[in-house]
Amino acid sequence: MTDQHETSAVTDTVAAESSRPADPGPWELLDEEPGFRRFLTVRLRRYRMPDGREVEWDVLGPEIGVTSGVTVLPLTPDGRIVTIRMFRAGPDAVVTNLPGGLVEPGEEVAVAGARELEEETGYTCETLDVVGWQWSGASSTFRKYVAIARGCRPDGKQQLDETEDCVPVELTVDAFRAELRTPGAMTGIDAAYLALDHAGLL
Repeated sequence: MTDQHETSAVTDTVAAESSRPADPGPWELLDEEPGFRRFLTVRLRRYRMPDGREVEWDVLGPEIGVTSGVTVLPLTPDGRIVTIRMFRAGPDAVVTNLPGGLVEPGEEVAVAGARELEEETGYTCETLDVVGWQWSGASSTFRKYVAIARGCRPDGKQQLDETEDCVPVELTVDAFRAELRTPGAMTGIDAAYLALDHAGLL
């Protein structure tokens, strides 16, 4: 009975997907030129749309040579989540974040995740698994990887950049989810939800 129900559900899903309208045609990239360049870079792209019209679009990324970053969901042995409290210039306020940062050119994502975790929190981990990635934004060329670190303990050394002021805070899963649901309390909530999903904590 269960097998028949599961088979029916799969069949229904396949049928729904097959009846979905076709995707729009891709845009053709004609040209790209540099624009604003500092820590964040903006480049101007010119595209030809499927109907022949040409449009310009600004795309955003990090500094030249860096193509991705990583966000880490750190779990302690008793299941608490290690977060950081820090000032963010966009919200112009102190907010809750998950630790993370840029993946250096040639660096493995998992290595970058463990490095950023210790640098920003002073915690080390027993294991770290990269579970997926997402675009940083709809107009971004930047990939944001998501990782889950387990067995996290405060036995490392916090090493902050000159513009970082991270204060590590352990939260229960319920308290962390409350932060996620509070408007303006956190940044990077898309990566946080993806990590929670992969960790089975939603």
